[in-house]
Amino acid sequence: MKEFETTYPDENYTVHVGHGIFKETLNLYTSRYEDVFYIIDENVHHAFKNTVLKDIEDPVIAKPGEAAKTAEAFIGIVESLLGRGIKRSSLVVVIGGGAVGDAGGFAAAVTLRGVDFIQVPTTLLAHDSAIGGKTAINSRHGKNLIGAFHRPSGVIYDLDFLNTLPESEILSGFGEVYKHALLDSEKAANELMEQTAHGVEAADLEDSIIKGIRTKMRYVTEDEFESGSRKYLNLGHTLGHAIEYEYKIQHGHAVMLGLYAMMFISNEQSESRIFDLEAHYTYLSNLGYPMELLGTLDSGRMLKHMKHDKKNISDASVGFILMDKDFEPFFTEINTDEMVKYIGALKESL
Repeated sequence: MKEFETTYPDENYTVHVGHGIFKETLNLYTSRYEDVFYIIDENVHHAFKNTVLKDIEDPVIAKPGEAAKTAEAFIGIVESLLGRGIKRSSLVVVIGGGAVGDAGGFAAAVTLRGVDFIQVPTTLLAHDSAIGGKTAINSRHGKNLIGAFHRPSGVIYDLDFLNTLPESEILSGFGEVYKHALLDSEKAANELMEQTAHGVEAADLEDSIIKGIRTKMRYVTEDEFESGSRKYLNLGHTLGHAIEYEYKIQHGHAVMLGLYAMMFISNEQSESRIFDLEAHYTYLSNLGYPMELLGTLDSGRMLKHMKHDKKNISDASVGFILMDKDFEPFFTEINTDEMVKYIGALKESL
């Protein structure tokens, strides 16, 4: 097992990563509390209720995926915790994919004005969202617009949970793995492309997952409340969230499309070839991402969704994370008229 400690000035927590670590590591936390309440992703509960989760009694079962992040589903989770007698001295254990982790973490943040919780991510995608203390549900206006910063007391990432993931979930999670590689270095991104040129297998990504966790922890420790460098973790997400919301595709698939758009706009702004777009388009298409959707983007619809992005400063522009010629991320504001032109040029380039 590998363990990574945050380095905040106070109240730090540990991220535990390994195979078969769930039960023993969980006990390190639950033994400190008189009352423990569980929020479990419905799909995860179905898959593991007779094995690693068999000793958990009366869990709150959350809808899988983005269905967990509606206001109605969220209130249902909170009411279930209250109905089971949760106290401020209790511990909440959230077990599931990224969406359930977001909703469960937010439930812990607001129930009784905040109770301790730990994250147990069970998907490739959730290795990103479980770390950093950002919790949220969705609004009819966009993704993750209702939420709070609430640090977990710990994160247990048992890689054995990944064994049951379908291919679509692995591809979705790989979107965040690849994003972290881009933020790490050009070398790391190229090595990951080469490693996965013929397909993505969760079993082959352990080193990349651990590198990604280190990258994520570096950013969230430097800038917990996303006022500076933590924004870089939104690489690919501004347009990615708009695509996800408009086309109702999986988060990581939308992020990959957003990353390709980021590469295109970065090249356009720098007037240089930072990214080999043809190579990346072929690579992502061969892996199975719906790259053809980029050719159908409606700039008006995309702008409408992007206007709700939390990074925005002005109504006349969209906050966007790009990469410069030195392969360093930076935040910029793109005028809405410029953004329309970029989306049009992106579509024409395909």
